[in-house]
Amino acid sequence: MSLFCVGLVLSFLFVGQAETQNQSNCIKIPEISQGNAEAIERNRRIAVLIQADRLIQSNNLAEAIKLQQSVKKPLPNVAAPNPPTRNVENLASGAKVYWQNAEEGLENGLPTKALISLEKLSDNYPEFIPGHIKFAEAAIRWNQPEKAIPTLDRAYGIYPDRVDLLEPLLKLLISKKMEVEASIAARQFALNYPEHPDAPKYKKLADDYMNQFINDFKNESFVTALISGDRKIMEQIFKGESGFGEESAKEIKENAVLVTDPKLTEYINNLGQKLAKLSGRDDFKYEFTVLQDNSLNAFALPGGKIFINTGAIADMESEAELAGILSHEIAHAVFSHSYQKIVTETKARALRKVGLINTFFEYLKPELAFGRSLEQQADFLGTRILSSAGYSADGLYRVFDRWRNYEKNKQTGWLDSHPASSERARYLQAVVQNRNYNRYSLENIEALITARGAFCKAEVKDQPTETPTTTKPSNKPTLGKVSVTAGQTNDNVSINIDGGKVESSGRYILNVEIVNKSGQSFGFVPIFAKTTNAEGKTVSSQFISASGKNVVNAGETAKGTLSVFQQPWRDTGDQGLVWQVTESTGGGRVFRIPF
Repeated sequence: MSLFCVGLVLSFLFVGQAETQNQSNCIKIPEISQGNAEAIERNRRIAVLIQADRLIQSNNLAEAIKLQQSVKKPLPNVAAPNPPTRNVENLASGAKVYWQNAEEGLENGLPTKALISLEKLSDNYPEFIPGHIKFAEAAIRWNQPEKAIPTLDRAYGIYPDRVDLLEPLLKLLISKKMEVEASIAARQFALNYPEHPDAPKYKKLADDYMNQFINDFKNESFVTALISGDRKIMEQIFKGESGFGEESAKEIKENAVLVTDPKLTEYINNLGQKLAKLSGRDDFKYEFTVLQDNSLNAFALPGGKIFINTGAIADMESEAELAGILSHEIAHAVFSHSYQKIVTETKARALRKVGLINTFFEYLKPELAFGRSLEQQADFLGTRILSSAGYSADGLYRVFDRWRNYEKNKQTGWLDSHPASSERARYLQAVVQNRNYNRYSLENIEALITARGAFCKAEVKDQPTETPTTTKPSNKPTLGKVSVTAGQTNDNVSINIDGGKVESSGRYILNVEIVNKSGQSFGFVPIFAKTTNAEGKTVSSQFISASGKNVVNAGETAKGTLSVFQQPWRDTGDQGLVWQVTESTGGGRVFRIPF
């Protein structure tokens, strides 16, 4: 849950946080215009790849590869990691010194000498497998597993096919009561190497570790203290991954603007289901939902509930790229990343005697987003799924290669705890090269264009026909700029609506300004900012930040727009609606702004 993606959002977990792209609701590949060299080059590349697709479909693979090679940038050469070894004689002299000191420390019962030597050996010479194994054994022997877990986890990331690294890592994690992390590590091996004879063993271990964690969580004494008060999150956790995902997805759908055009939604669902079948986990009911949102974003909830924004779909150059994004989110779900974050954070809050999180959107806060290692796991498995589905295996790599330009040289990408797109592009190109994945395969661009085209046509199909005013009075709605003023101040934070415009489609867009004069950051999750009518029913609406960020730092002012759909503008200026914004940055403030 990219929360998830978080993009948590959660990317939200998200799949990304870049410039707002394609402000039009109609999503399409950019049209060529005079002086738009980037669009001209993009369309030329797409035209060549379409021709290559047709050659692939007619089984003319050799000519298709030539065409793709003519428009795809060659991948820079990346050095493969040193081949793993168990022979100390193959090591450099410095490594031999570390190994000798470590053996002396182990033999003479000197924990400091042994652990420091083994740590330096593991960090500087990760190819020496016995060094990691001894490090794990020494860490358990002297009850200091936290010293060895990070370095052994890094080594396993470099050599993910090594069972002799996975086994000591699992022992370390279990010794530290880190059953969820152990579950993810075991599942990572089972899913990445399904043909390995030990794959079923590690898949079962992954399930066992997770079940053990959940059972311990339910049975621990502190749960008794949580009976009073709102138990929504606790009750959802006890339903398991699928149950939690069902409830959370329902909550999001009730508060988001959903795309209902059947051609686009069926296209996304069919593509997602095809990819999910290759993920290696079939105990979920996968579901793929399209959100009407122009930002580059997608995220996964527990139990295989995947959401993707129209903005992300619009930015994709091919179905292979779109499949890469969906595969990444599927990978978050199959690794139980979202469920892990939710359960462990709930447990940590209970142990700290901090109030429980009672609404799902609070889990979408940036500090709860996936860390770098989990994002990398999802990127690697996502690329394997992409390749297994027969697409060009560089689809996800190309997305991040393009998105890094959107980030304008920021050190991090979507969220501060996520790798920058440039970093992700770097390690994904290494994965494609070192694992010999085929990057000259199907792009399936025409299918993507057709699905997006159907969505565009659906948006403009109901244009009103004007009646000449000379023969009959016109009852046309108000169009253009309109006057409306509303706002609320709460603890030195003000949210104000000042003017807007009404479009021919009937949608009206209001100007929003958030002024933060408090001493702390203020933010909220736009998808959960509700607009309700006089009867209290939710009205379709969407907030978009002008900066692409949803947090306003102390002393700053931010602007954005609130779009309201399917509500005719009242010329009186009073629309009879209320926009409710609930803070997600810790202060708990709630703003109710009638307009």
